[in-house]
Amino acid sequence: MAGRRSFSLQGAKALNAALKDLGPETATKAGATASRKAANIMRDAAQEAAPRGTQPTTKKWRNKDGTQQEADYGRLHENIKTRKQKARKAHTIRYIVTTNNAFWGRFSEFGTEHEPARPWFGPAIEQIAGKVVDAISDELGRAIDRAARKARKS
Repeated sequence: MAGRRSFSLQGAKALNAALKDLGPETATKAGATASRKAANIMRDAAQEAAPRGTQPTTKKWRNKDGTQQEADYGRLHENIKTRKQKARKAHTIRYIVTTNNAFWGRFSEFGTEHEPARPWFGPAIEQIAGKVVDAISDELGRAIDRAARKARKS
């Protein structure tokens, strides 16, 4: 969505040092797991907060050649997905929560010329920001513990 939200885990120097000790591959794998869990928490919150309508979701139109077509885009909350996105830097993980084919989700979030904004995505994410950061730090902590146990066995 146009109104992007980002989270960064700051103030966790011990956690960061422990991740560096794991090596880039293990740290990247741990980061990917933690990021995916955090993104799934955000996806669930956005799905819950998404406006729900009762109108049919199938749209029909006639082409210039006279043929008729139709498409069913589904409900907004059904279209909200978590997707891994290619990172711009090495050893960087990026997951996004997207409205996928539900382009009209932006219209209610930001408003249009004819409709006032009724934010739902941003407030839902802000409401669970603490859970997201906790999920990331918990998962990274578990990964560090697993790597430490594995190193002791070797």
